[in-house]
Amino acid sequence: MKRFGVASLQPAAVSVACAASLMFSASKARADVTFYDKDGWAVYTRGLIASHYQYAFGDGDPTTTHGVVVGGKILPGGAEDPRGSCTTTAGVETCKPTLKLSRVRSGFIGTQLGVGVRRKINDQVNVDSLIAMNLADVSSNRGQEANKSVDVREAWAAVNTPYGTFKMGRMFMIFGSGSAPVVLISHKYAVGNPCFVNAPTIACASVGAGPLYAGFDSQLRYETPRLAGLQLQIAASDPWVAPSMQITPLPRVDGEINFDQKFTPDVRLRVFGEGVWQELERRDQATPGNPLVKQTVLGGMGTAVINAYGLAVGGGGWQCTGCGTRTVMEIGDSANPLAHDSKFTLRTARGFFGNAGYTFLGYTLAAGAGAAFVKPTTVDAPELANPPGPQTTSLSILNSSTEYHATFTKQIDAVVLTAEFMHWQNKWHYGEKQDQTYTGLGANFTW
Repeated sequence: MKRFGVASLQPAAVSVACAASLMFSASKARADVTFYDKDGWAVYTRGLIASHYQYAFGDGDPTTTHGVVVGGKILPGGAEDPRGSCTTTAGVETCKPTLKLSRVRSGFIGTQLGVGVRRKINDQVNVDSLIAMNLADVSSNRGQEANKSVDVREAWAAVNTPYGTFKMGRMFMIFGSGSAPVVLISHKYAVGNPCFVNAPTIACASVGAGPLYAGFDSQLRYETPRLAGLQLQIAASDPWVAPSMQITPLPRVDGEINFDQKFTPDVRLRVFGEGVWQELERRDQATPGNPLVKQTVLGGMGTAVINAYGLAVGGGGWQCTGCGTRTVMEIGDSANPLAHDSKFTLRTARGFFGNAGYTFLGYTLAAGAGAAFVKPTTVDAPELANPPGPQTTSLSILNSSTEYHATFTKQIDAVVLTAEFMHWQNKWHYGEKQDQTYTGLGANFTW
């Protein structure tokens, strides 16, 4: 099982809620605070409160001669200077938007409150449950929107038996969750790279290029008992859809096989293999008879983490048709979605990421890097087709996001202090480029 649980779905309503869950998975990384335990019933709580100062500088979202850039944008709005860097060549002035700003944020994880109820039915069967609420941000209440305040992120119950666990409700999905153990090596308490630098929102899980955000949805999930370190999980889940592709004859299917083994009290190895399948349908209004067109989301991910005597090293990679660089069916701009092109053909993306950290006497120093790539379709870039064709597109699709980062934390009982650095670069298919640097200092109270 995963606890209440991480990166960007669609940069408006969803980007506020996307990152927070990586910190909370179902295995108990720390003790819950139990305030009632009697007659087989127990009530407990877990949570986090954090605040981070962040200074970001570098390039704003680029301009383009191809109409609009798609994917990768931070949408800084009025927070960037459109004439921040100007040059004049042959009497023609060219200006590049720049970004320099300070913010105080509630962090990559955000402010969390989880309340759970446990019931012991007999010596072999018990039920666990959790309702996890997220406060979208603590930095400001200016212009607060109704859907930006409290988000009930998880609400599930799990029936635990000797024959496995049946879990029902809204929870962290399986595909993409393998990113979490790797990301948490460096960004368990840090703020990361926010999607919106001008709005008082939490970071939207851009804790590094490459990790894929699992997201939250309603599921019916079965998890086998662990045998020789191996466990299988499979879930029928509420499908992810695009604005133009809403017909879903079957639920989304997520699966995982994982290996988790402690060889000594100080040496642990975890390996995750995950997959996703989903069918989408739409009526083709541009073709006589409006035929039914089917598209298939298909993806796989593999990750591994080893912990040994204070050292943690992890990495992974994935490829997915119907994904963006952060999540399944990533939309971003509804007029120019990242998951599919203007002819509704699903794009294929892939990512790679890794982190390493060392903990000693409550101090943790960690560093990592990653990259995510989007493969253009022939509609996106006809000149990349074989044989080459003329350039007709008015879009410049994100080609790659790459980054490297370092974090430093000090844990003092339930309080964690953190400092971080991250350099990020986006490149688009027609040469647009964006370089940004993020620095931050923060404090966390966790229970």
